[in-house]
Amino acid sequence: MERPRIPLDEAQRLAALHATRLLGSAPEETFDRITRTAARLLDVPIALVSLIDKDRQWFKSRTGLDAAETPREISFCGHAILADEPLVVPDAAQDARFADNPLVTGSLHLRFYAGVQLYSVERKKIGTLCVIDRKPRQLAPGDLDALRDLARMVEQLVYHRQLAMAAQALSESLQDEPAGGACRDRERAAPSGDLAWLVAHDLLTGLPNRQAMLRALQHSIAGWREHGTPAVVACINVDRFKHFNELLGHRAGDEILVAIATSLQALLREGDMLARAGSDEFLVLLHARGEHPEPERALDRIMAAANRAIPTPGGEIALTCCIGSALLPQDGMDADALLNNAVTALRHAKAQGRGVMVRFTPDLRTEHGRRLTLESHLRRAIAQEELFVEYQPKVDLRADTLAGFEALVRWRHPEYGVIAPDEFIPIAEESGMVVAIGEWVLRSAVAQLSAWRSEGLPLAPVAVNLSARQFLQSDVVAMVRAQLAQSGLAPALLELELTESVSMADPERSVVVMRALGELGVMLSIDDFGTGYSSFAYLRRLPLDKLKIDKSFVQDMAHSAESSAIVQAIVAMAHRLQLTVIAEGVETADQVAALRKAECDQIQGYYYSKPLAAEDCAAFIRRYAAEPALDAAAS
Repeated sequence: MERPRIPLDEAQRLAALHATRLLGSAPEETFDRITRTAARLLDVPIALVSLIDKDRQWFKSRTGLDAAETPREISFCGHAILADEPLVVPDAAQDARFADNPLVTGSLHLRFYAGVQLYSVERKKIGTLCVIDRKPRQLAPGDLDALRDLARMVEQLVYHRQLAMAAQALSESLQDEPAGGACRDRERAAPSGDLAWLVAHDLLTGLPNRQAMLRALQHSIAGWREHGTPAVVACINVDRFKHFNELLGHRAGDEILVAIATSLQALLREGDMLARAGSDEFLVLLHARGEHPEPERALDRIMAAANRAIPTPGGEIALTCCIGSALLPQDGMDADALLNNAVTALRHAKAQGRGVMVRFTPDLRTEHGRRLTLESHLRRAIAQEELFVEYQPKVDLRADTLAGFEALVRWRHPEYGVIAPDEFIPIAEESGMVVAIGEWVLRSAVAQLSAWRSEGLPLAPVAVNLSARQFLQSDVVAMVRAQLAQSGLAPALLELELTESVSMADPERSVVVMRALGELGVMLSIDDFGTGYSSFAYLRRLPLDKLKIDKSFVQDMAHSAESSAIVQAIVAMAHRLQLTVIAEGVETADQVAALRKAECDQIQGYYYSKPLAAEDCAAFIRRYAAEPALDAAAS
């Protein structure tokens, strides 16, 4: 029999276990309900909440077992706490570690075991939630996920129980304190510092929280005044973390956050600090050292550690983070000001894309003021007719004829001039104004089609982008139906473009809405394909007509064999799904030649035309709809 080893952090682990005050405590229905649920869900006779003490495993809750504890040296759970992943033993009699274990050879005749580690608030492994059977068996992936979820519920019970006990102890100590007196031992009022620790730390990662970071910053400011030691505070945000949660599940999202915290913590030196400030946001405080007099240089190591490939059941996903930083003392001598400046720098990093690092400068605060001004003014833009639409042509590659237009919203600000969509569309999305703007663009596009019809021009489809809010949070089907009925246009003349992230945000609702739109007869396309996490297997579920390849692939085709191969593969697979393929961002003859070779159907970009004002579209329509296009490079 193999006895379980003693973990390297055994002293801290036991301290964390005893701080829970669970050992020897009376049965509690909230814990028993979880073990009963585990036994029922996984169809096993035994389920336990097992806590690993110095010499024993003690069962806080047990279903299907009379014993209250066993020696640690024969426990399966003692082995489980040595690993980071759940321990699953399909047949203990065939496992060298357990074949001669008394729990296997004795009267209990245990054969199957699956245990998920339970963590304390300090992220120490204090035991397991385990299920046991007296016959060999296999555990399905879905069953293991269910066991993990139940283990997290046990942890939450432990955390809440500790917080309640610590709060009660503090309350009692305050009541015992003489009137008007001060308790000098306030920290000791909460046994083992439980309350202070819980209030100052994040329960998932065990890291200090934002308030703890603010206190550390105040100490750093005092250190600068006394010793002249510079420091840098940085705000780290996981790019598109919401999509990770939606695509992989919240449990996987939690595991990603813990992995990031662990890797970043390993890079810190004595006196540095890492904290978790929110769902997908971390804070780091780095001080100057002899060999590193400029602490901001350490952020390069932080960035390298934060940007990584995350393994998932569907393959690796590239994880990136943005970082905004502020320096002490250059960027402030107040903890709140320093942290706010780091957040401002982070906001600008996020606006530039993924995996970007920005250091705070005073002009960023000016840009932040501009952003607030634009948000305020954007609310009046529609009413004051400051918005307008330009139309970028799409050309059929086989016939060199007009295939359609994409409607692109623009904003002519009375003070700042024409503001780029890259600047005001994110503001509209964050503020919710994107729904009203999207509806206005749709109405404008339909009205323009009606105007071209009145002029006797040949009509080609016009594509309108739908934001996530507009698609999932408004009655977009009723709006489109009303516009088509009012205009009398053929539904196929209207094309609605969705990004991958929109369709993946709520897949079930997306399918319902898209089918309803398809029943109206409008065309549906996926925009920017290749930048998100959609697969062709997923696209097969969607009632789509077209697919647009993101310009980042197109622009590399002439110089990158890999990009060219990716585009060819996308086109081939899309055609198998009966989808028309459009390449956007086409600017050169070499790109056009490569797309022809790949048998792409349509292209859109500056090679044929920049976005046109509505009044300039008529000439383009007459030219390209009436006869094959001449060499665009000569036009």
